[in-house]
Amino acid sequence: MERLNFEDTRLWQGLLILGILLNILVCFTSDLGLDTQVKMAIDENGALPWGDLRPDTIGASDPSDGGQRTVLPLYGLSEVGIKLTALVAFFGLIACLLRWTGIHSAAILSLSPALIFSVGRGYEEVYLAIFCALSFILLTGIITVKHRTLQNIAGGIIFMLMPYAKGFVTPGAVIVSGLVLALLTTVWQRISARGSEKTRWMSKPHVVGSAVSTIVLVAMVILGILGYNSTLAIIADNPIRYLTALAFSLFDVVILYTLFGMVAWPFVKPMLSAIVSIENSDIAIMTGYIAGILSAIILYVAALWTYEADIWGAEWPGVIWTMGNNGRYISMLFVPFVLLLKHLAKHTEIPTYDSAGTKLRVMGITLLILLPLSLLASVHGQTMWTDEAAEAMELSDGEHFLFVADDTLAMHWLYTFYAPLDAGDKQITGHWRSMDSQWESELGSSLSQVNTLVTSPDVTLTPTGWLVKSDGEVDFLNGGGEWRVLTRM
Repeated sequence: MERLNFEDTRLWQGLLILGILLNILVCFTSDLGLDTQVKMAIDENGALPWGDLRPDTIGASDPSDGGQRTVLPLYGLSEVGIKLTALVAFFGLIACLLRWTGIHSAAILSLSPALIFSVGRGYEEVYLAIFCALSFILLTGIITVKHRTLQNIAGGIIFMLMPYAKGFVTPGAVIVSGLVLALLTTVWQRISARGSEKTRWMSKPHVVGSAVSTIVLVAMVILGILGYNSTLAIIADNPIRYLTALAFSLFDVVILYTLFGMVAWPFVKPMLSAIVSIENSDIAIMTGYIAGILSAIILYVAALWTYEADIWGAEWPGVIWTMGNNGRYISMLFVPFVLLLKHLAKHTEIPTYDSAGTKLRVMGITLLILLPLSLLASVHGQTMWTDEAAEAMELSDGEHFLFVADDTLAMHWLYTFYAPLDAGDKQITGHWRSMDSQWESELGSSLSQVNTLVTSPDVTLTPTGWLVKSDGEVDFLNGGGEWRVLTRM
């Protein structure tokens, strides 16, 4: 590293090209992720054909209860279409950064392990990053101060596309909530513009950021107490475990994925010093925006871990290792963070990604340390042993099969059979039972229509009257072991 000249633009151009190539490569090396394959199975009514991911009966799927989910329309595309859309969207984001800020920030974004991971698996992180960047630009008026009301309306609606993409709100709620947010932003801006001594605090970024974080915290706790959805309800149902999850979430989201994963740590100290000392209403709004989303992600990730561990009966806190990549959601804040630094630099002398000064070498070395993770995310990708198992099953139209596996992510894995089996057209029905349930006895009663059985590597039992038809090895990074397809004798 001593010989690397981080001030040489050609080095950063090379890193940017490498990042682009890795994002293209991952589309060929990676299968779609678990969440993506679940979303592709959702029917036109928003229901899952083999039962909701969170069945009411612990350890057993229920095909009669498909739940209700809202997903982005793009998940109706094929695997190629989903990956191509994600790739084009991501390259658009990189091009905008290259134009708005410079080569350094664009290169860092292109090499983000979290986003390479998401592009290959068809996750929403790229779209969340676009929605987050657009709403940030519109609600804060970074580009132009003209037509502020129209900008706020567009920004509010685009902002609500983020919870819509995660299935938290309906399309109607996107419009209504977006307009409410636009109204609040417009009122805020007009009060702040008057410059009254009583509203001077509205121009202090650290005060506004703290206030927004507090409001988000209180709002999410209230929603949890009211049971707005099952994930947030766990805050009230299991507060002690949630608090421990919150500590892990802070480490995962802030330390791993923000300070290190976004190469943000060289800029945090000068940024915080500037935010405390400066008085500027525009920067205050930017700070509040970022602080609010950061707080929401930390709280949500902790709730998600706590809830999923609860319904899976998983060991605590070991399940955090399984779900630790949820911290990648914070990648949506990369562009707003870059733009905040750029605008802070107009008012005070601080380093930014593209005018790093003495921080340039530290930033470059951090990126090179991240490089092996970027290469791993691209070259290895996601692998699904269920593709091979589905081919070995040879199911006919209208048949049923049973998937037996440990509770953790089992319903997600069940839906990885859906596309390979062409289950929608063939009207094939999949069932899941926990390996700890009485699934052997059910094969002779409630599951008597099942003639094909698939067992995950955790299951070694061969029930009486069943014959192993096929088996195979699971990739080491997916836990290793042997999967089996069995048929009735």
